[in-house]
Amino acid sequence: MRRFPALLLVFLLLLSGCSVLSEEPDEPEDWEVYQPGDTVQAEPPEEEPERPAAFTMAYYKNSTFDPITCGERIQQDVASLMYEPLFQLNAQFEPVPVLCESWSWDETGMVCTLSLRQDAYFQDGSALTAKDAAGTLQRAKASERYGYRLRKMAAITANRSGELVITLAEPNQGLLALLDIPIVKSGTENQPVPVGSGPYMFVSDSEGDRLTASSDWWQHKTLPVSVIPLVDTKDRDTARYLFSSRRIELLTMDPTDDLASVTGQSESTDRATTVLQYIGFNTASAVFSDAAARTAFSRGIPRGTMANAQLAGLAIPAQFPVSPLSPLYPAGLELTYSRDDAMTALTEAGQNTGEVKELILLINEEDMFRLTSAQYIAENLSLLDWQITIQALPWEEYLAALETGAFDLYFGEVKLTADWDLSDLVGTGGLLNYGNYADATTDALLQNFAAAADRTAAGRQLFTYLQATAPIVPICFKTYSVLTYPGTVEGMSPSPSSTFFELENWKIYLDTSE
Repeated sequence: MRRFPALLLVFLLLLSGCSVLSEEPDEPEDWEVYQPGDTVQAEPPEEEPERPAAFTMAYYKNSTFDPITCGERIQQDVASLMYEPLFQLNAQFEPVPVLCESWSWDETGMVCTLSLRQDAYFQDGSALTAKDAAGTLQRAKASERYGYRLRKMAAITANRSGELVITLAEPNQGLLALLDIPIVKSGTENQPVPVGSGPYMFVSDSEGDRLTASSDWWQHKTLPVSVIPLVDTKDRDTARYLFSSRRIELLTMDPTDDLASVTGQSESTDRATTVLQYIGFNTASAVFSDAAARTAFSRGIPRGTMANAQLAGLAIPAQFPVSPLSPLYPAGLELTYSRDDAMTALTEAGQNTGEVKELILLINEEDMFRLTSAQYIAENLSLLDWQITIQALPWEEYLAALETGAFDLYFGEVKLTADWDLSDLVGTGGLLNYGNYADATTDALLQNFAAAADRTAAGRQLFTYLQATAPIVPICFKTYSVLTYPGTVEGMSPSPSSTFFELENWKIYLDTSE
């Protein structure tokens, strides 16, 4: 957890494009020396934090709570307290069973059969069934929010034994990590508040709108508060104002686009994501058709400095396209950054001939933080024969330039799925493979990684090869920030799946003086 004045953080972020030099501190003109027995003026004690009368959250009053169709992060946070998934991702991106009790694969690795918990039931008292889970996942597959991650599911059914059966179009042993999708009771999905199985229920009456702790939640765990009042918000800007004015007590945000308008003291807890920032190459260009030039480029990126300075610590540096928090991340393969090593690699790649090569690094101008990072990369990688120029374009023009190959490099951002499927990013003909990288060995390793029972070993083979060929250069994984007020929440441990992961371990301190 980090505590910071939000405006100060924004100021630091805006300065992050400047170079930072290490200097010896100036020697003070006068040193104050204390001798044994001297009286030292004690620091004044910290003031007790101002505590709220209630733990209040923002929501969209006129929007559905259906977790499949509600797209805004604000509504999703509230909905996650009313609905539960088959699995939840922990801090290491590993699937932890919630509504699912057990599972098995057939001999082909294409059919997964899941047994649901017999003791789980919905808030109206009805039992959770495989039909409910299948109905939710079928809707999710057809939805904008979840359709991409479930695109390789050929069929989702409930069998006669009351089990959920998922048939895949391609083998994927990472399937369970995709099933952190909240389940709603079949037949209630068109209601403004579908029936869920979570710890809180939505209540609306003369006293206002709120979540109240379910008196008969099937998990029977202790909750930190019994009532969560809800305040209507029009949009994210309004929600940020509500937080700044202390009318709500929690806000989850992407700090690279939201924090600039949050003011006042707050505490920030990181929530890991699968959002990868990376550099892509046009493999048809004269320079980057050569894998040696691409790997030399990778050696020249000071990822730690970028994550800590350019993004003020709001990202996790990564050399591979899998989160360093995941046990699949091959930390032992990481290479220590050295400018000298990068220069040597460039020379060995034939990029030290004295013939200047003008290179275009494409970036979307609408993202200030990515633009700052791209500028930093251009400055640091304009080495030997390379002269890198930033071309910042509006989103539509940026996308058109990617699709037509009008670039040498581009700065990209992509939200990966939690099974770490990279086929669209670096696979031949992949939807996001704008550099037109095509390699049969990469394709085979991608398939093996998806199908392997031992994903750690298969992943190491894949990432070793990607390190040597560098179809893309990973830079970092972004983190979201969960903002609360100082002294209000203790024990928070957000996961990639949920701001409220392991809510039973939270302590929420309220003002009970009245």
